[in-house]
Amino acid sequence: MKYKMICSDLDDTLLDSDRNISDELISSITRYVDNGGKFVVATGRMTMAALPIARRLGLHGEILTFQGARINDIDSGKALNCTLIPNEDAIKICEYIETTGHYFHTYIDDYFVTEKESKYTKMYANLCKCTYKICGIPLSECVKINNYSPPKIVIFADPTEIGNVIRDMQEKFGDKYLINTSKPWLVEIINKNINKALGVAYLAKKYNIKQEEIICIGDSSNDALMLEYAGLGVAVGNCTMAAKRVADVICPSCDENGVGWVIDNYGFIK
Repeated sequence: MKYKMICSDLDDTLLDSDRNISDELISSITRYVDNGGKFVVATGRMTMAALPIARRLGLHGEILTFQGARINDIDSGKALNCTLIPNEDAIKICEYIETTGHYFHTYIDDYFVTEKESKYTKMYANLCKCTYKICGIPLSECVKINNYSPPKIVIFADPTEIGNVIRDMQEKFGDKYLINTSKPWLVEIINKNINKALGVAYLAKKYNIKQEEIICIGDSSNDALMLEYAGLGVAVGNCTMAAKRVADVICPSCDENGVGWVIDNYGFIK
């Protein structure tokens, strides 16, 4: 087997546009794993929103969530590795976002927390099938009072504003934090010491898998570093330009079982 590990993004990559997984895809993943391959989900989602999907796929071992900021064991749910935003920095980032007026939230334990509910709150909770809490005070104060060091902070805005929001946040915090996007209406902020590529490299070292023996599949800018790192970087047909620019291969879209196509066409090459 030439490619011993396949790492796939979740939303708009492994999941179709209706957030479903076909039996055909599950069958391809099962066949790949049964033949000795390691299949890993690498997502920007919070852990509790991704674990049920990994378990439904019949996967064991590790899952990368929060863009690699957390690595958890699928069966037990136990955190194996965490790269967080230090509390002092999280407070500063939250305080700055509050001056912009943008809606945002952060993550604590198995839920996300925000100051007050908006149209984005329920939309995000429905998208990820996760729970949330309303703190009722400025989120910067909530983070400070509770001494939170979160894995990620997310800003929501109209898609026409996202480019400006990313540039502004990069100017303010880009020296220490990775600022990118996975959806047209959100901006994700994580510690610059981690990303999906580094998470994949962590697992490659653990399992003694060479870089050239890895396939990574994604659709968006938060997958770009992972696609560049891989021995074979694959962007699904519905990908953004950021992913397309760094991909070695463009596969069918998420609605055309792109991940299954990659497994069937590349996963069993010797």
